Amino acid sequence: MRKVVLFALAAFAVIGCATHKPSVPADKLWTEANEYYDSEAWDLAYSYYMAKRYPEAIAAFGDFERMHPTSEHLPFVEYHLGLSYLAQATTSDRDQGSATNANTYFRNLTDRFPQSPWAERARLRMRETREMLSGHESKIALYYVRHHNISAAESRLALLLHDYPETDATAELLYAFADIYDTRHEPEGAQLARAALVQQHPDGPLAADARAHLKGDPPAEDAVPLLIAHIDGMRAQADRKELPHTVSAYPDNGAANTSTPTY
Repeated sequence: MRKVVLFALAAFAVIGCATHKPSVPADKLWTEANEYYDSEAWDLAYSYYMAKRYPEAIAAFGDFERMHPTSEHLPFVEYHLGLSYLAQATTSDRDQGSATNANTYFRNLTDRFPQSPWAERARLRMRETREMLSGHESKIALYYVRHHNISAAESRLALLLHDYPETDATAELLYAFADIYDTRHEPEGAQLARAALVQQHPDGPLAADARAHLKGDPPAEDAVPLLIAHIDGMRAQADRKELPHTVSAYPDNGAANTSTPTY
């Protein structure tokens, strides 16, 4: 349909100019018609975004991106696609599809157009989306702790250490796990959790307390892989899976005691 409209515009312009001198080349007319259509598509997508009609904005920006893969406006488009998804992201205890999509667009922008003025904004937004995603995983980990499934909780901690080591949510979960390991009389785990916290977040608000509780010198090498290896080594212990029944990762959905965890 788009090509038909552009062809009609160009053809009409050629016919209209046939009786006037000098005539405009057909390729120039086609370019001008194409630019007119592009401008209309751009205005429509941005209008949807400004009106907070985010699903429509996502569709319109996506169409523009597919039709113009080399456009100079792609950094702007990628950034506003990310913002449109981010605006639809809900709290960290629910599905994180929108936050994941937002993070993907911001990451694509920084990877593809690192020198663009929009890239720095995208990097700041990525911190926001990564905190949302890691906060979601941290809440699930603590939920499993409350239900005495330490193995499942540790799996979430390992995921955070691998995917989101720099986030505040990961630092807070490490701090919590240090206390959990102390309660379980597992000094090696507690030591490694505190050492990982200090190494990954040396200037964070929890680092000073972690240092004060470290017994002896912290490991000279990176504590994160040591902690992950420790988690893997403890996985087979039966007392790390004390679940009387299956539980839901969403405790307020009316099926906390009947649903199989979705994570």
